[in-house]
Amino acid sequence: MTHYQLEAGRTLVEALTKPHDPVGAVIELVWNSLDADAYSVVVNLLRNDADGVIGVSVEDDGHGISPADVRSYFKRVGDSWKRGSRVSQGEKRPLHGQAGQGRLRAFAIGNEVTWTTVADDVTGARRRSIVRARASSKDGFDCSEADASDEPTGTRFEAVGLDSLNRLDTDKAFERVTRELAPYLMAQSRVSVRYNGRHVNPNAEAERDVTLPLSWQTDEVTFEAALRVIEWRSGSSRSLLLCDQAGVPVDEPDLRLPAPDFPFTAYVLWADMPTHRNEWMITDLESHNTPLGGLIDVALNALEEHFDSRRDERRREQVEEWKRRKTYPYKGEPETEEEKVERAAFDVVATSIGRHIPSKNKQQEGLTLGLLRDSLKQRPANVSHLLDQFLGLPDDERHQLDRLLKRTGLSRVIRASTSVANRLEFIAALELMVYDPDANKLVGERDHLHKILENELWIFGEQFNQMISERGLSAVLERHLEILGVVRTSTAGVRKLDGTSGRLDLLLSAAATEHDRNRHLVVELKAPKVTATEKELSQIKAYAKAIVADARFANSATIWDFWLVVTDIDEDVRQEAAQRDRPRGLVFEPDLPSAPETKVRVWVRTWSEIIEDCRRRLALFQERLQHDPSIDEAREYLSRVHGDVIPEGLFSDPEGATEELAGESPAHRGADAGADPGRS
Repeated sequence: MTHYQLEAGRTLVEALTKPHDPVGAVIELVWNSLDADAYSVVVNLLRNDADGVIGVSVEDDGHGISPADVRSYFKRVGDSWKRGSRVSQGEKRPLHGQAGQGRLRAFAIGNEVTWTTVADDVTGARRRSIVRARASSKDGFDCSEADASDEPTGTRFEAVGLDSLNRLDTDKAFERVTRELAPYLMAQSRVSVRYNGRHVNPNAEAERDVTLPLSWQTDEVTFEAALRVIEWRSGSSRSLLLCDQAGVPVDEPDLRLPAPDFPFTAYVLWADMPTHRNEWMITDLESHNTPLGGLIDVALNALEEHFDSRRDERRREQVEEWKRRKTYPYKGEPETEEEKVERAAFDVVATSIGRHIPSKNKQQEGLTLGLLRDSLKQRPANVSHLLDQFLGLPDDERHQLDRLLKRTGLSRVIRASTSVANRLEFIAALELMVYDPDANKLVGERDHLHKILENELWIFGEQFNQMISERGLSAVLERHLEILGVVRTSTAGVRKLDGTSGRLDLLLSAAATEHDRNRHLVVELKAPKVTATEKELSQIKAYAKAIVADARFANSATIWDFWLVVTDIDEDVRQEAAQRDRPRGLVFEPDLPSAPETKVRVWVRTWSEIIEDCRRRLALFQERLQHDPSIDEAREYLSRVHGDVIPEGLFSDPEGATEELAGESPAHRGADAGADPGRS
């Protein structure tokens, strides 16, 4: 056994291990295998009894590490036979590692690491060597004597001893491995890499693969390189890798990349890139006064132009798909100039946010597109702001729309379409639960209806927030005083008039005061199969009377509404709910001379009434998304930025028509001036 002491400072060794990047460590080990001319590389995740990842093995069929090379591999940092070489020893493939640091990355995936390697020595005899190291002494490696072997050449690496490696068992980890190895594996069709049982196959994952020429000057010297852009079918990652001319990564700079709407990897291909390793970290990339700074600048500009062109293609494809699915909100061809502009504006806006539009449900997709169309007929002054609020568009997506989208309520459109569709579906489900004779027998009050409605409080009114669920009257008092900002001085509990305590189903509170009054809504639910009688009515009246009788609730400007919510009522309750000179459903409203600012009311509400109210609110909600027509500056933006989307001949000037339409016509200005100021 020979011990090799690594010739590097302890601090440097610790830094080079990059302990917080286990995925990068695995990729580095795979590259070591590929540099050894392996045709098969298999990465397996080692697990404990609980299926947690505690280590990694990497096995290859490469030429292995000969006994003579072990010393140079494991003794010095930054010294490798690969330095100065561009191709592998046997197969003459592109090389990745040249810095001699790969073995140190192994400590990011294990406290105990082992290389078992079989290779031919200088005489041609086959030898087997084992190299071991521990995290406690990363700068020391123990190597066994090279024993004779009849095994095939190759290396098996194994790292164990860590229990925080579950991030290796994720789609994101597999995605990163695929992206970084993609150019190499695409060029080396005979090479196979498997990661955690999955075949790394970038050809199957790539949606589009293009290579763009790059040219730039620094100090009057012209340089040439290329930019390879691979767009992926899935995922959301975007990365830019600085590579040699064969696509082997050298660095991955931390840059702000364009096109958040496309998953892609961009490979900057430059023969001189290996000589600029790590230079991006000390280069002022914005100054462009170095070859690398100039290269990165032209590469980012090329990416911008590429994805601008791709968006144009996607727009056309997306519109055709909506037409095929019959969710596109326009029929036939536009007949007037305004219709052409409106439709072109719709195509640009809708396709720009296409990935945010629900597409799994055809009805919901159609509703969203229809609401968007109606919104774009209005003055769309605030769309960019609203998009940012609701969709959280990245800066570059938002800037892309800014010049056009200064005039609409698009964020609300998207939210409205999703909300309306979900709420209509819930109403249908609620009707089934409370009125279907087979279903309502199965729906309990507390186990089912109550728990469901805690998450669907909009049913009772958009203005309410939940305060208390299934709590006593004393808890109601505490919340009430808390809203008023009053400290509770009395510890006595709140009781009903008969001295017993009460337990409320739901206490809701208005999000804001109403006419300088606080407003509370107490909802008493009954199982759908229950028909309300005088017994149920007396119960909710008792809660209201307890509020009236307790002076701690008085002397505040508060409206207390108590709802008994049921599927059906008997004749006694029906007569109480239909009293002369009272709103329908109001069964109790005592006069409170000692607390004139407090109002207490008890109502009987059936589910059919509540559901009908909800449907009316939803219809009104959609209606209020309508706006007065306006095209403003959309034409100028469309012509300048998205001319390929606009129908041919849109901006021709038949006898001065274009000039008039470029701004608001007098008739349109007059219509705006006389519009109802209450419309929204």
